[in-house]
Amino acid sequence: MRRIIDPQRLISDLSSTKISSNYETTLELDSHADTCVLGCDALILHDYLRPVSVQGYDPALGTTQYNTVSGALAYDHPHSGETFHLVVNQAIHIPHLDHHLLCPMQCRVNDVIVNETPKFLAQDLTEHSHALTVQDPTNPVQTVILPLALRGVTSLLNVRAPTLDEWNSNRFTRLHLTSETLTWDPTTSHFEEQEASMTDYAGKITPRSGERGRGDAYVINSLCSLTTDLVDVTDDDNFHTALLSNVQISSVETSLNGNIRSRKTPHIDPMTLSARWMIPPERAKRTVANTTQRGVRTCVDPTLSRRFPTNDRMLRYPRLMHTVFTDTMFASTVSRQGNKMAQVYATSFGWARAYPMKRKGEAHETLSLVFHRDGVPPTMVTDDSKEQTKGEFRRKLKEADCHPRVLEPYSPWQQAAEGCIRELKRGSSRKMIKTGSPKTLWDHCLELEALVRSNSSNDIYMTNGQVPET
Repeated sequence: MRRIIDPQRLISDLSSTKISSNYETTLELDSHADTCVLGCDALILHDYLRPVSVQGYDPALGTTQYNTVSGALAYDHPHSGETFHLVVNQAIHIPHLDHHLLCPMQCRVNDVIVNETPKFLAQDLTEHSHALTVQDPTNPVQTVILPLALRGVTSLLNVRAPTLDEWNSNRFTRLHLTSETLTWDPTTSHFEEQEASMTDYAGKITPRSGERGRGDAYVINSLCSLTTDLVDVTDDDNFHTALLSNVQISSVETSLNGNIRSRKTPHIDPMTLSARWMIPPERAKRTVANTTQRGVRTCVDPTLSRRFPTNDRMLRYPRLMHTVFTDTMFASTVSRQGNKMAQVYATSFGWARAYPMKRKGEAHETLSLVFHRDGVPPTMVTDDSKEQTKGEFRRKLKEADCHPRVLEPYSPWQQAAEGCIRELKRGSSRKMIKTGSPKTLWDHCLELEALVRSNSSNDIYMTNGQVPET
C-alpha cells in the first residue's frame, strides 16, 4: 500500500559561496531549512538509508537524490581555543555544497538553546546572546556556549572537517546538535498546535500552571487533536499508523516545487533475502516491501572508529499503535510498602496500568516498565509537571522514539488518565470495602483494578464490544 504524504524538506540556499581562507567552511543558521544539511567538508559517520529526492524551483531541472546521514564537524572555540566535535544527526548530505545549514527547530527539539538575535540588537545582553547553548555531556549540570558570528545578515559558526585521527582519538568533547534517536518529522502539525495554544482568542498569552518543558513537548489545545489517535484502526490516520508499525513505506511523493521529498528505500534487496531464506524472488520482493526494519546501522568509512550507542529500545520493545495518557495519582494513606502515590497509564478506550511509587521522581522507572511489559506508544500525553516533561522521563521517551505531548493547563477533560484514575479509585474502594481489606493495601488493589479494567469488556463505543487489552 502506498500512502501519499507531504514530507517537505525546505532548503533556502544551495549556492556555493566564497568563504574566508581562515576557515574551511561555515555552519549557517537557516530558518527556512526544515532539516539540517551537511556539505562536502563533513566527516560522515552514519547513513540512515533514507535517501531523499531534491527538486529545484523549476521542475524541468529534474530531481537529485541525496542521503540522510549523521556527520561531524570540528569547531574551535574562538575564546578558549578548545576544540569540539559537533555531531549533526538526521541531516541531508549534499556533497557539492561548500557550507552547511543548521535548522534551528531541529536543534531546539534536541534541547539546544538557539539565540539568533545579534548581540548589538539584544535587549538584555548576556553570554547566551547570539549563541548556541548545549548541555555539557561530561557534566550535565553545566552548559557549553558556542558564540555565533555574523557574515552579512547570516549567523554562523566557523567550522572545519575533523580528521580521522582527531575523531578516533576521542580527545575532544562531542556535542550532539540534533537528536539521533527521536525521529525528525518536519511536516508534523504538532508544532503548529503548540504555537496556537500559547495564546487565547484575544491573542493574549495563555497562563501556565507550572514550568513548561522545551523542545518537542507538544501542547494539545483541543479535543479534536486527539480524535485521530483512537483505537478504531479503520480510520484513515490510524490505519496508516498501524501499517507504519508493521510495514515499510516504499515510496513517499509530493508534487510541490522547490522542496525536497523523501523516498524510503528497503535496507535489504529482494535477491539477497531470496538467497538467504531460499524463497522465490517475487515472494522476497513482496516481503521486503511490506516489512519495517528499525535500528539499521552502517559504517560509511571502514577506517572510521565509532562506538555505536547501546540504546536499542526501538528494537527491544514492542510498538503500540495508540496514544497513551499518563498522570500521577496521590493517596491519603501510606501503603504497607511505603507508597504514597501511583503513576497511572491509560488510553481513551479503557486500557490502564497503575504503578505505585514512594515519590514523584520514580515516574521514569514506571515508564520503563510500561515499555518493557506492554510496548512503546507513538505518543505519550502528560501534564506539564517537571517529572513528566524533563529529566529521565523525557530522555527515555526520546530514546524509545516516543513523542511527548503536553496538555493545556486547567483542561482535565482532555486527559484520559484523569477519568481512569477516578474509575480506579471507585473500583478499588468498592472491592476493599466489600472484602474488608485494610487501607494500607490500596496499592495492590489499585494494580489489580487496572488489570481487571484492561481485561474486561466495557461499553465504550470504540472498543466494539472487545476487551481493551486486545
